[in-house]
Amino acid sequence: MDFYGKNVIVTGGSSGIGKATARLLVQRGANVTIIARRQSLLDAALEEFEAVRVDRAQVFQAFSADLSDWEQAQAAINALTADGRMPDILINAAGFAHPGYFEELPIEIFRRTMEVDFFGTLYPCKLVAPLMIERHSGHIVNFSSVAGFLGVFGYTAYGAAKFAIRGFSDVLRAELKPHGVHVSIVFPPDTDTPQFHYEEQFKPLETKRLASSAGLMKPEQVAEAVVRGIEKNRYVITPGFESTLYFWLTNPAFALVRWYMDRVIAGARKEREGRSGDFSRSGLALND
Repeated sequence: MDFYGKNVIVTGGSSGIGKATARLLVQRGANVTIIARRQSLLDAALEEFEAVRVDRAQVFQAFSADLSDWEQAQAAINALTADGRMPDILINAAGFAHPGYFEELPIEIFRRTMEVDFFGTLYPCKLVAPLMIERHSGHIVNFSSVAGFLGVFGYTAYGAAKFAIRGFSDVLRAELKPHGVHVSIVFPPDTDTPQFHYEEQFKPLETKRLASSAGLMKPEQVAEAVVRGIEKNRYVITPGFESTLYFWLTNPAFALVRWYMDRVIAGARKEREGRSGDFSRSGLALND
């Protein structure tokens, strides 16, 4: 994919991996809009984008919103598409994690993690997907985590939300593929971001020991992997060697099963469309 002139929305684009990905796409000539909660970080990110723009015609926007709130998500997407500039790519990079022992984590942590990570991904998809379906083109990128396919000690709340994104994205990909809309899911390992350093203060000792043998990626490295994945229309994007190794060790038959399911779905779709044609030719309405 050539990103030059493409309209990209990045949630969580004011810091961490989201900002690094947005910045890289700016350097590739895209029009980039970022959505996050804190206006000060949004403004600082826009200044960074201005410094690396490659074309005076590029458009950069920022919108302050809590995407775990349906009404705020609607307001943000409606405002960003009001001028007719439809999104070509949606990257859902916003996320939240608060580790700890299950018996010590308050219920509110579970609720907030699911709201931010899962519903904060679902809502933008729900709003943008119809626009892409109508145009028969587009690409949605959802961020999960290594903790979204491999249960990691201390992450009962985060793991549940990221596993939910995995399941949601698997089905979303299958349903949007016939409409010409691509879906990708990203499984980054530990990455040197403000969110990672927030988590460090709450991690159980067991979690720290598990993480000590793994490296720490830079946001720019993850962003490179994401952009390459979009270019190649990859569904599964696993930045780094360890993320890739763990995914395929725990999902050895994933590609084969997905291929089989795609064939069954394609056959059923042809059958359904054939029946629709028969109804149409007989003068019967589909809802009769």
